[in-house]
Amino acid sequence: MQGDTRAFGRLVSMHQSAVRGFALRLCHDPALADDLAQEAFLQAYRKLASFQGSGSFASWVLGIAYRCFLQHKRRDKRAGEVLHLLEQRDAELARFYEHISPAQLDLERALHALNPNEAAAISLNMSLGYSHAEVAAIMDMPLGSIKSHISRGMAKLRELLNAEDAS
Repeated sequence: MQGDTRAFGRLVSMHQSAVRGFALRLCHDPALADDLAQEAFLQAYRKLASFQGSGSFASWVLGIAYRCFLQHKRRDKRAGEVLHLLEQRDAELARFYEHISPAQLDLERALHALNPNEAAAISLNMSLGYSHAEVAAIMDMPLGSIKSHISRGMAKLRELLNAEDAS
């Protein structure tokens, strides 16, 4: 094993500038090129047993670097799509919240800080006017659990809203 790592280290030394240069030409970002080259060599080390030897090691590891670059682009594209969706959602929320008072906005922020059961139970009971029994039926929970969620949630709301007032 020790000989394998030394031999692989020599291969890295021989080919790292070519792999990094190739990655830099693909991504135009020196830090990212370093990351891609490092990932390519890590994958090459893990897959060393699959290297057939029919081509050069350099071409094999450059192929791995290229696939690392493509994976990065796919992840980057997906991250961009997710960011776009979040921006759209934020714009919709902004339109929803632009017509509420600062006090209502503070309440919405505080409700968002509660756990989902507490927020749902309080919203159904306090905002929409359902009785504890009706909230229990809607949420399919025992009445005692609903009362506990509302009680704990209200205590947290008071604490959160008082903390906002103090600052």
